[in-house]
Amino acid sequence: MRRCEENPSFDNARMYLGKESLQDANTVYVCDDIRSLKTIVRAGFFPLYVNFEKIESLESEDIQSYLCVIGCESKLLILNELLDIFAKYSKWENELINLSFNGEGLQTLLDASTSFLKNNVVILDAALKLLAYSKDVPCDDPITMELIAHGYHTEGNIRKFNLHKRFRSWIEEEGFVINDTYEICKYITAVYTFKTGMSFSLIMVMMCNVEGPSPYLLDKYQMFVSHIERYANEEYPADKPSGNAIDAFIKDVFEGAFTDPEAIKERSGIVGIPFDARFCIFYIRVDSDTVPFFRLLSDIGCAVAPAKVVVIDDAIVVLCYNCLNEKCVLHCEPKDCLKGRQSCSSRLNRLLHAYGIGCGRSSKFVNLTQARAAFLQAKHAYEAYSKEDTEHIPRGEWTNIVSFDLCYIDFLLRSDDDMHKELLLQTYAGAVLDRISEYDDIAKTDNYEFLREYLNCERRASVAADTLHMHRNNVKYRIDRIEQQFGIDTNDPNLRFDLMLAYRFRE
Repeated sequence: MRRCEENPSFDNARMYLGKESLQDANTVYVCDDIRSLKTIVRAGFFPLYVNFEKIESLESEDIQSYLCVIGCESKLLILNELLDIFAKYSKWENELINLSFNGEGLQTLLDASTSFLKNNVVILDAALKLLAYSKDVPCDDPITMELIAHGYHTEGNIRKFNLHKRFRSWIEEEGFVINDTYEICKYITAVYTFKTGMSFSLIMVMMCNVEGPSPYLLDKYQMFVSHIERYANEEYPADKPSGNAIDAFIKDVFEGAFTDPEAIKERSGIVGIPFDARFCIFYIRVDSDTVPFFRLLSDIGCAVAPAKVVVIDDAIVVLCYNCLNEKCVLHCEPKDCLKGRQSCSSRLNRLLHAYGIGCGRSSKFVNLTQARAAFLQAKHAYEAYSKEDTEHIPRGEWTNIVSFDLCYIDFLLRSDDDMHKELLLQTYAGAVLDRISEYDDIAKTDNYEFLREYLNCERRASVAADTLHMHRNNVKYRIDRIEQQFGIDTNDPNLRFDLMLAYRFRE
């Protein structure tokens, strides 16, 4: 029997052996007589009163809160049961601490807690994607079953949440939000949200399909919440742009959490990001020792708006879909923009130049199913920028941005396998260039450079003549001599491509 409004919590249980045994306010003391009960309460400690037959009248003002057990043969049996309970919960608590310390995920934490929590529990991120659920607790609620089947709440379910104003209560109310209206779910639900700024980052939903949300059950859930809260604070800190639906969705797409195109399309509609557009991704890794991270983060967010900015590990990543020009291949310029706007690349390059840091940029892509590959492209382009020897990578006026389209050869050659590099260099076209280079060394000619410029000028003799400062007829004469001497035909488009690629490999 409980005779207190609040639900107390304790760390241990002890037998009351006289006033000198009262030492710890977090301990419940077991006694079986009224005098001991009053002594414990007056000393400011908490008693559990064991009565064999009936409850005596305890209306005295000095007895305000205590626990009472009736019909028990011995207070030793009660103490033994209490100690078993404390040992059980202590073991659970230690297991959760160890799992958290070892970096185990939410699903592992929930699996270790299923027998304590009783009911079906789901944990979602801010984009309502399923992160963990009670695998050993059956649930016949349609909403929960659909969530587990899809891995996220469908747009139809989200419309229901909006219709019944569920999101507002999750954001505004503290502690467990109990909903017993049965408007959406088949059972009573107890929802706990982890706040980040003015929104929430993680959502824990308990479907009361086994046991109702009694105070003691919520106490156990609160113990579990304290461990999930550590995860929420680490993954969705208030000082980083995580913990909202857009950022959670973008990170999931970049990291390959979504693979089904229909799922990506549905989720993109919910968070207001187009599924089909002219996308590109910028990747900026930050050394916090040399660059003020949060100031840079703020400046990038302002510079690239309305593009989306997220933080992934130690990098700032930009998802841009502002391009309006179908013919734009690489970096856009105002002269190429239909509305005369300055491009995201222009603004970002200027900012990065001021900070003295670089950026990798993906190839353009047209729908979010390609975002994972583009993210890796941007990351590899950044790594190409960060290498010491980068003079061979063309950038044009984009001093602080390297595009993957311009450094993919470097990406191919970055392997540590020397045999891999040799295979790339020893193609037929590569062998031709090696012979030309060896001949130049012996004969003191410049056929190697001449052929490269001729191919760069797309075999237009007049353009090559201007570039090489020679007469047009001499260009034609020289190329005929090279073709005859080394057995090549530059009219062959496949050979021209292989030769240009071989040049790029050697650069």
